[in-house]
Amino acid sequence: MDSQALLIVCFVVVVAALALLSIRRKTLKGTAPVPSAGVNGYALPRPSIADDPGKPVVRILYGTQTGTAERFSKQLGNDLRSRYGDSTVVDVRDVETYKADQKLVTEKFVVFCMATYGDGEPTDNAAVFYSWLLKEAEAVESGGREPFLQGLSYAVFGLGNKQYEHFNAVGKKVYKSLKTCGATPIVRRGDGDDDGVIDDDFEKWCAELLDVLDKSQLVGTRVDHGAHHAAPICVPSYDVDVVRSMETREVAAFPSGSGKDVHSPFWAKITAVRELHTSQSDRSCVHVEVDVGGSGISYEAGDHIALYAQNGEAAVKAVADLLGFDLDARIVLSMPRSTSSGDSGRSSDLPPPFPGPISIRTALSYFADVLSSPHRDALLALSTFAADREEAARLAHLGSSLGKQDYAEFIGKPHRSLLEVLQAFPSAKPTIGAFFGCIAPRLQPRFYSISSSPKQHPTSIHITCAVVRDLMPTGRVHEGVCSTWLKRHGMGAVVPVFVRHSQFKLPQSPKTPLIMVGPGTGLAPFRGFLQERATQLASGVELGPAHLFFGCRSRHHDYIYQEELEGYVASGVLSNLHLAFSRDQAAKDYVQHHLESQGAALWPLISEGGAHLYVCGDAKNMAKDVHKAFISLVQNTKGCTGTQAESIMKELSDYGRYQRDVW
Repeated sequence: MDSQALLIVCFVVVVAALALLSIRRKTLKGTAPVPSAGVNGYALPRPSIADDPGKPVVRILYGTQTGTAERFSKQLGNDLRSRYGDSTVVDVRDVETYKADQKLVTEKFVVFCMATYGDGEPTDNAAVFYSWLLKEAEAVESGGREPFLQGLSYAVFGLGNKQYEHFNAVGKKVYKSLKTCGATPIVRRGDGDDDGVIDDDFEKWCAELLDVLDKSQLVGTRVDHGAHHAAPICVPSYDVDVVRSMETREVAAFPSGSGKDVHSPFWAKITAVRELHTSQSDRSCVHVEVDVGGSGISYEAGDHIALYAQNGEAAVKAVADLLGFDLDARIVLSMPRSTSSGDSGRSSDLPPPFPGPISIRTALSYFADVLSSPHRDALLALSTFAADREEAARLAHLGSSLGKQDYAEFIGKPHRSLLEVLQAFPSAKPTIGAFFGCIAPRLQPRFYSISSSPKQHPTSIHITCAVVRDLMPTGRVHEGVCSTWLKRHGMGAVVPVFVRHSQFKLPQSPKTPLIMVGPGTGLAPFRGFLQERATQLASGVELGPAHLFFGCRSRHHDYIYQEELEGYVASGVLSNLHLAFSRDQAAKDYVQHHLESQGAALWPLISEGGAHLYVCGDAKNMAKDVHKAFISLVQNTKGCTGTQAESIMKELSDYGRYQRDVW
């Protein structure tokens, strides 16, 4: 080989090596590596944003359960930073990390994005703030203290679902309480309806808020991006350190805690999983038992258990293959050490890093929601990583306000998942730091009504779980993350869990009559109630009458816990079991039909016996139909108008005698 040919070969080898090195760096690195992300492998607390005394500050506080309020808050934060640039400090944070009792009185302007959870309750992270604010407002109203927030301007956007009776109760009460305490609202309260298009509700409200802010002294000078220049796309991204030594121990995805709340999940062992439907059913529902012995967990019948299940292996591998991630690589995420001058405070938009070092396989399994539809801000961020210009332009359009209709057609209506989007745009390969930072939302825990009583099972929590398997419009078979994992891998496995206490409780006196309505898996909390009554009966306690209305499709397919329920009737734990099998005859038969027909027997229990009414299950259809049945029952038996019957039901609800655990 002559010298010229040899030089050419060497040149090609060097270029190829550099290219491979560049690809590997892009694949494994978010930004420059950092030496450590915490103590003993766990993330350090996020530092607070330093306020600049020479600039106005906009504080955005969110109370979230599923992540939507957090996403909206960060979206608004990005809009404000783009609109007002360095002239305004924008701080977005979890309301739980904000010391409202100390700091709120010092603020000039605060935005609250507050979700309502359950039947009018605050989210877990907002409970302490909510309780404090309502108590302060009550003190002001009673004359016990002077209004103390006169210097505060505020805006509130509430998130909820109109299918629930107490729609946006938390947002409404926060808005009213702040005003009672002397603060000044600058825009109408926003009401986001998750039963509709909640993103549109938020955007409409944001437009009104921004218009008011432009004319106020609460923010700095608006930045002119020019007619032909769009605002820069913000891509919050972690710093990523790849741990190359395989001898380094991988930490657990969640530190093992007490299981008392979301911050301290307990790694519990699943000791039983059994199918509840018969072999004739084309669907599945499983009974699961979780051993919480040795934890700090205590529970009552009616509480909820949350599980952090894993994504399926196939989904994890598919994402890794598409993005070129090495599943066995171990990573440590940390907050960016510094930001450019135009990005002041943007690192606060990142959630706290998950523990490290952990493998990318574990990170994708526990922390990336890849089977839900991506939101528009995620598509905008993804567009910055698309090597193909057409793909980049398409993603940017879908993520823009101009592409709302196309987003609805391509993502919204067919429920296209993030995984499917990555498959549709193969040139978009985000870094690890950006993928976990702003493209894949955190995988949320799944909540289930506990279907056992600690009186019978003090160290075991039972779950009644419908296994989700749906054919989506795109042709994808959607399998529920947690329900599928429980059925396939649950027996003998360990899973992080915690208990969320509920107001859905038995009355104090066992003699109080009960009327329980729980079709399908809505039976779950009532199974716990009946176990509690069985324990009381066995100890000689006198029980009041109890009616249970249970419904399913067919006696021969999905009549779950049949033997137990009929045994409770025989023993006297349950006075009456009313069964509705919707598909065992030509005419549909539902629980609400039985409620109406039993009015003569039930009304005396309600009007004279002080009965407590309970409904558990589907909010969109069943709960509304059952509520109408109660209204008809009151009308027909009491001989009053519909308005009067509604008033009676509201009074029962206000006194805690009409409770709903619906989803």
